[in-house]
Amino acid sequence: MKLIKLAAAAFVATSAFATPSLAEELSMAFIVKDMNNPYYARMGDGALRAAKELGINLSYVSAEFNGDIEGQIGVVESELVKGHDAIVLVPMNGTALIPKVMEANSLGIPVITADTKVDDGPGKVETFVGLDERSSFAGMAEWVVEQLGGKGQVAILKGFRGSSTAELRLLGMKDVFDAHEGIEIVASISADWDQEKGLKAAEDILQAHPEVDAILGSNDLMALGAVQAVKGAGKSDDIIVVGDDAIPSALASLRSGDLNATIDGNTDLVGYEAVKAAYRHVTMGEDLADWIKVESSIMTAEDVTDAYLAGRGIELN
Repeated sequence: MKLIKLAAAAFVATSAFATPSLAEELSMAFIVKDMNNPYYARMGDGALRAAKELGINLSYVSAEFNGDIEGQIGVVESELVKGHDAIVLVPMNGTALIPKVMEANSLGIPVITADTKVDDGPGKVETFVGLDERSSFAGMAEWVVEQLGGKGQVAILKGFRGSSTAELRLLGMKDVFDAHEGIEIVASISADWDQEKGLKAAEDILQAHPEVDAILGSNDLMALGAVQAVKGAGKSDDIIVVGDDAIPSALASLRSGDLNATIDGNTDLVGYEAVKAAYRHVTMGEDLADWIKVESSIMTAEDVTDAYLAGRGIELN
């Protein structure tokens, strides 16, 4: 089993919502896909902030890399042994993690999913915390259609198949593009959320479809790979490239004029609200809504203001 533990801290601060005894005793696991992507680091920051406010011992862990499904299963197994009061899970695959959710159910440990869902089935999840990925990326696709004047060729870089995040973002794009007769999807390639794979996939797209007008990365890392490919082909002024996640390197690329747009899914709030929801369920017995939604917004260069960066604690070179 591969395990990275970047933060497993005991927070003893109390809040208006916690009694001292609960603050001393409550423990929780927050399990993300990987910690190499700033997307999950931001989510973890939000989770850790909530844990500190509420006096929770939070074990913040992940597998070694995104795509290491067996590694994530092993991480969940390790956290279940610890007897946490709740587990917040960001599953890599909606089906593969169902047995671990069922195991948590059998142990009486509530499971909350964040950012990515597990598939409907025998595993019980108390709530899902995240944005409406399908609607969010549909909004981005509409933005692209508007920039193209309703006519053009588009290509899509997809995330891991089987991940609800990847599937819903893809559906959002298709909802929009299929509704516009002037838009043709000339390629749809999996690049596994990875920048190098995004670069290679975009290079292949540019070679096979030299007239492509826009490349949509389902996350910022793949989009930044596409930016590299487009710049290398000398077509930066001709091809729109967009992403999703508003990671720092994407914000820098927006400011430089290389990336055209991204989506800020407020992933710190996803982590924050997931931990708070788990806390309310465990300590107050709250029956949580099926879906706790977090809002998103499209960002272009003009939105990357000094005030926005300062609010997120980001310094761009």
